Amino acid sequence: MVQVKRQDRRKVYEYLLLEGVIVIKKDMALPLHAETGVKNLEVWMLLRSLRDKKLVDLVFSWQYYYYYLKAEGVKYVRDKLGIVEDVIPATFKKADKKFDEDVPEQRRGPRGNKPFGRGGNRGPRRAEEGTETAQQQQ
Repeated sequence: MVQVKRQDRRKVYEYLLLEGVIVIKKDMALPLHAETGVKNLEVWMLLRSLRDKKLVDLVFSWQYYYYYLKAEGVKYVRDKLGIVEDVIPATFKKADKKFDEDVPEQRRGPRGNKPFGRGGNRGPRRAEEGTETAQQQQ
């Protein structure tokens, strides 16, 4: 068992509470964790113990550990840090979904707010072309 200093444990818990997720590279010889500045092995051991208490979820992909904080974990970390309940992890906050406003006007398709599909702008439809040429001939 690795003993972790109180200040290092606090750094890891604060980062986890702010972000809601922490990513650890599966390289235990790595000197420091990039985001927290604590030894990578110590961060991994702390989060492994939180996972054993069922306070975080683990996803392992491409040699990286992704630890996601659960609602019970938020309460536990707040109690350990002595923080009020106003602090919410970033992963728990709802995102602003303003996708229609992000699409520029010239990129909108013929059906209103929907952008063009994979083919892009293919021009007017054939039925529309026929009516335009018939009107031009008259």
